[in-house]
Amino acid sequence: MVTLFIFLTSFCAERKKSAYYRFIDHLDREKIVHSPFLECSGDIEAFQKKNPGLYEIAGKYPLLDSGSGENPFLIKKKLSIGPVMINAILSPPVSQFRFKIDIPENAVFESTYGIRRDRELEKKKKGRRTAQFSMVLEIDGKKTQIFAKTLRLNPERSLIFDFKNIDLSAYGNKTATVYLRTYGDEKALACWFNPLLYIPQRETRNVILFSLDTLRADHLGCYGYPHETSPNIDDLAEDSALFLKAFATSPWTLPSHVSLMTSLNCINHRVYADDQKIDPSLTTLAEFLREEAYTSSAVTGGGYVSGLYGFSKGFDSYHVRGDIHAPDAAEAASEAAVNFIKRNQDRNFFLFVHTYQIHNPYHSPSPYNEMFIREGAELKKADMKKLRFYHENRYKPVSGKLLENFIGLYDGGIRYTDEALIKPVLFSLKSLGLYDDTMIILTSDHGEEFYEHKAWVHKHSLYNETIQIPLIIKSFGSAHAGKKAAQIVSLVDVMPTVLEALDADRSGSYMDGRSLYGFLSAEKQDKENGIFISELDEALKVHIPKRVALNNGRYKLIINESFSAEDLAFFLFPPPGIPEIEIYDLRNDPQERTNLATKNPELARRLLDFWNEIYRQKIDAVSAQAEKDEALEEQLRALGYIK
Repeated sequence: MVTLFIFLTSFCAERKKSAYYRFIDHLDREKIVHSPFLECSGDIEAFQKKNPGLYEIAGKYPLLDSGSGENPFLIKKKLSIGPVMINAILSPPVSQFRFKIDIPENAVFESTYGIRRDRELEKKKKGRRTAQFSMVLEIDGKKTQIFAKTLRLNPERSLIFDFKNIDLSAYGNKTATVYLRTYGDEKALACWFNPLLYIPQRETRNVILFSLDTLRADHLGCYGYPHETSPNIDDLAEDSALFLKAFATSPWTLPSHVSLMTSLNCINHRVYADDQKIDPSLTTLAEFLREEAYTSSAVTGGGYVSGLYGFSKGFDSYHVRGDIHAPDAAEAASEAAVNFIKRNQDRNFFLFVHTYQIHNPYHSPSPYNEMFIREGAELKKADMKKLRFYHENRYKPVSGKLLENFIGLYDGGIRYTDEALIKPVLFSLKSLGLYDDTMIILTSDHGEEFYEHKAWVHKHSLYNETIQIPLIIKSFGSAHAGKKAAQIVSLVDVMPTVLEALDADRSGSYMDGRSLYGFLSAEKQDKENGIFISELDEALKVHIPKRVALNNGRYKLIINESFSAEDLAFFLFPPPGIPEIEIYDLRNDPQERTNLATKNPELARRLLDFWNEIYRQKIDAVSAQAEKDEALEEQLRALGYIK
């Protein structure tokens, strides 16, 4: 027990909640015994002839996760391996790293290891790359090889990898020097991915965050929708707190997800356009949980939730699963999520699951695509991009039958997501005995308009149909089950709520949101409102002028810039007349039909003063420049965002 105490205090430092040793965090200059980086004295140019493949990445993709420590020669990477961004230690042969560790009882070592794609090998279309990976323990001067495995990469494969899990209980309560070694072809781009030493736990506290892209709250049964679109989500809601008035920070994917992951409104994270990303100086939810010794992974649909926008920061691995073009993307996300849960059930984990299944195109497998449409309906699937509703036809009127058809197809996507994604994940948690020990949050990034305000889809207005979202929070042990909170809350409130539930240290980090647990107490119920701020910036270059919205209590203010002549000329059907200032009573006019701005100028003045006060509180933050690649641009094109 003394050795275990030393392990916890010496190697987990402030993270005293479990024995959890990330090798990548402790790798500093002194622990590098051999490496081509040492031979080249950190001179990246020196690799140009010796190892062209290593030269391409040596100065790129540095690991910037909070708590990852010193990064000598940028040897620690956040690498893209096919559809996955993953933490890696570059280990081209010959490499050897040395770590002195007090091994606790019942400890387990695990790591993925492999050889990354080699453009030179692919170009020649012949040859191979070989690397031997091994782990050696030295105890009392005696070295023991725990495992060794040789991997071979040929031109037909972009990656070869393996996974190793080793029971170290035979070495419990002993001080050991652990060597991670690679030998072989010096041009092999060998890596250790997330090497870890931990103690398996019987009792865990896990967090799963679902983001169901484009999901309107009012199309779920638990929010009063009359059609059976969400039986499994409704079951989850019975064990959860249901927030009836939750709002997104923007009517499109990228900025809203940045707010979800940073607890910052758009004005403070500054990610407004698709060439911007999360600034590396901001701390994400995944990073907070990383500091709490959580294994963190994400399964997403990519696109504007791609790791290239900075979302991978803090995650051990960040996956893109489910082809955006495919009608069964939710099933692919489910399979990956369930596999992660099974593999990590013996430790605290954080899993972020995102899918575009509900998003355009409205295309789900049979029978879901026909479940909510009338017999003889014109369409069994619909692509709003091809119908140009994202562009020139955004304000085009259609027949009542076609409108009903679109809504039915959208609802079919919700039901399929409910059955193909939510149901299997919940079943997996319950069958593994993890459900009570798991905090589950289900939300969305924005909604979808079906011509309620004479327009289509999203990314053009800040009316409730585009920004009012579901927010369902199941606490540990299903505390607060059945609670319905009527206060106004925001996506930025999710992160501080999770951190309070875990009693995590959030000191030193500014957040716009606040924990929602206070809203669930009896004395505050219906007596205190939160604030939401939602924005749409003209930087999008989609012929939609800037819009901002916020609430002060029950009243919602929208400030609209006017369409330019160029903007108006772009649309084949004219946009409806939109006043500069709109005010709606969210309690009595949730459909936002009666604009109070001209009827109550005193209320308008008060809300504008409140808006100016809020904007004076913005922090000094900037966004970073986002990188794109051809695959990402194709995803965004498929979603309808770009032509």
